[in-house]
Amino acid sequence: MSETSVRGLVEAVRERAGSDEPLVLLAAAVVVAGETNQAADGLVEHYVGAARAAGLSWTLIGERLGVSKQAARQKYAHRLEVSDLVGDAAESIVMAPRLAACLQTAQAAADADDSVAGTQHLLLGLLHVGGAANILDQLGVGRDQVREANARLFEPALITGGDGRERRVVGDGEAEQAVMTARRLAARRGQSQFRTEHLLFCLAIDPGSSARRVLNDLGVDVARVKKELEEWIAPVQRRHRRVGKSKGTGRACSFCGCKDLGPLVAGPGVWICGSCVQTSLEILRGEPHGLRTG
Repeated sequence: MSETSVRGLVEAVRERAGSDEPLVLLAAAVVVAGETNQAADGLVEHYVGAARAAGLSWTLIGERLGVSKQAARQKYAHRLEVSDLVGDAAESIVMAPRLAACLQTAQAAADADDSVAGTQHLLLGLLHVGGAANILDQLGVGRDQVREANARLFEPALITGGDGRERRVVGDGEAEQAVMTARRLAARRGQSQFRTEHLLFCLAIDPGSSARRVLNDLGVDVARVKKELEEWIAPVQRRHRRVGKSKGTGRACSFCGCKDLGPLVAGPGVWICGSCVQTSLEILRGEPHGLRTG
């Protein structure tokens, strides 16, 4: 660092401290140094993005930075997160391990394209393991077919992200958004995990996604995909009990068939009258009982 640069930083520390007390100056120096490092990192990241936009490979960029291409890509590339995503209404929903493994496979596919991860990469990742892989296998969708379709259908393009950086994208580059959508779907269905089946469902129903374009190209019946998945991602039945009057409802006790004994207690898909509740209690207590046959 030049003497002029050091002098400028010293002035910045004094201005930040507003005091000649040595410890106050030291604390201010720590803050300024941290800000300077962040600015330096941001400057390098900006020009890494410019180099990528110019079509330079991670190998050349890594050589200029003095690191491997893997290290350069890991630090500066826009990565598909495989950890639990937080910060929205579905934050209590956790990612299933099989889905995490599929996302890692999808990121590897995006890395092979030198691209931000797109939904067509997710489709390739879902063939790795899990319920979605089984369904795709049944529909005759294989890895080689998806890879061939990806190469044929999608040309690289440069897009500008929310941070102003241009990134090389093959396909739609919307993998992260699709993963978040799958998580919200699992939350709406009352499930504690979001899995490969939720993600495949979201990819299949989005008519504008790159994954849907691949499925269409391969002649996959999307309606059948959704039908196969509905059983896997069916809403969880609510477990709370309700009490309602049986009169006029047409409901009957699921055990004795009576309709005229007052309120019925509702469970998941069943109704039970007070008499049968009492009988069940007697059975549990080992007392003599008689089942009402109504």
